[in-house]
Amino acid sequence: MNKFLLSVAAFFTCVCVYARDYSIKVDTTSVPSAAKEVLVQRFTQMLEAGGHSVSADGEEILISGEVKDRMETPGEMSQIALSVVVKASCGAAKVEFPLKGVGADDSDAWLRAVKRLLPRTKEAQQFVEELK
Repeated sequence: MNKFLLSVAAFFTCVCVYARDYSIKVDTTSVPSAAKEVLVQRFTQMLEAGGHSVSADGEEILISGEVKDRMETPGEMSQIALSVVVKASCGAAKVEFPLKGVGADDSDAWLRAVKRLLPRTKEAQQFVEELK
């Protein structure tokens, strides 16, 4: 019984040592406001899956975006296709997510691209590991 209690205590000590609080800040000059909410949600999921928490006074993770390519289909019901790169940084930990989205306008295409950002990708898990 004592070995079990000791192992549980060691586990919680390890979790407490590595768990940190982070705040997520999205650069609204480079990311449309429609996509901001989804980005915060996705990065919150990434951090919580890695044992971290999100709070207003935590260490800041800065998220920005950049459009790499923009195409518009011809015709009456034209669509916008965007290739974007979402960048996140916190101290020495940095990651880039190349994403693509198609929508009725630029904001819609951004939103659809950001929704393709999955918290369980290899890049996301590596970023969370770098934060430890």
